[in-house]
Amino acid sequence: MIKSFIMKKLVLLILIFLATRVSYAGSILFDSFEYANHDGEVPIGWVCDDNSWICGYLDKDHNRHAHTGSWYAHTNNTESWMFMPMNMNVQLRYRFTLWAISDGEYQLEIWAGNEANSGSMTQLMLSETVSCCSYEQFSAYVEEIADNYEYFGIHAVSNNSDNILTIDDLNVDMVDKYGMLCTPASLETHLMPGTQASFYFKFTNTGYEPLTVYINPYSEYFTDIHIMANGVEGPTFPAEPNEVVEISGVATLLPGVESGSLTWIDILFTLDCGCATSMFTLWATADSDATDEVFSELKIYPNPSKGNVTIEGNGNLTITNMLGQIVLVKEIVDKKTITLDKGIYFVKIGEKTEKVMVR
Repeated sequence: MIKSFIMKKLVLLILIFLATRVSYAGSILFDSFEYANHDGEVPIGWVCDDNSWICGYLDKDHNRHAHTGSWYAHTNNTESWMFMPMNMNVQLRYRFTLWAISDGEYQLEIWAGNEANSGSMTQLMLSETVSCCSYEQFSAYVEEIADNYEYFGIHAVSNNSDNILTIDDLNVDMVDKYGMLCTPASLETHLMPGTQASFYFKFTNTGYEPLTVYINPYSEYFTDIHIMANGVEGPTFPAEPNEVVEISGVATLLPGVESGSLTWIDILFTLDCGCATSMFTLWATADSDATDEVFSELKIYPNPSKGNVTIEGNGNLTITNMLGQIVLVKEIVDKKTITLDKGIYFVKIGEKTEKVMVR
């Protein structure tokens, strides 16, 4: 094992600031079926005269928002409807998202209409096939509303009455044509001058138009800044509506930075339309007082490999190729298996670097 140093005192946590315009209108309805509902009864707030949709409680494993729990709504009817009152305006744009799972095959639809019955539902906004047997997230952008509706309805159809369809975490947003949102992941908050920092965050296209995004990093304290979108380094990246892009990067703190100085990197995102801008700021404190030592072990197998490589270790992982180009930057805990193309790579965690060959 080779010693790697981390700083003893974490005085400054990650500070993230989203400057300028972030075009995101926010949720107008979010129903996780958590509040005041009862097992075996119709979800509160919904119109469902025949009780074909009811609430239940069960531990679930899909990637829900942190504040949601284990309640859900489900049906086992071959055809079922439930309706929610909501005013929808022809001048606005909407996005519907929800999680769904079935133990067979269900057709799941979302409709809009002016009364809480199936005959009044006139505009189809989402139509998806929900298959067995894991949670999936379904999403639809509604770019044109035909009328000023007063209700939307959820419709489920199956050929097998023994099957069950479950839905959860239904979200309705009003969205702008162009919008973006950055979500933090990690940054080394204390760095020794001359050492390399790794950072990670997520970029989400919150609008309903595809984006071409330009990346413009700037800092007075860091040099050799490399930023990748979904593992690809370049000045731009595409983002489809509702797409989450993994942003990762590395940068070197200048050797002459005085210990205790507050340093930063600004990453400016602009769109090719020139209609929206977002700035993501990452902060770190320069520190030369390395008083604690920890041991980090790096293991790579199989090596040589035919493509799939398992890496064991804890910390910030950086993989570069023979040309010095960054292939991957990621924080790992315990171990991670990745797929690499044919070639020779250098894998680094902390102060330890190993060479791996892919045949």
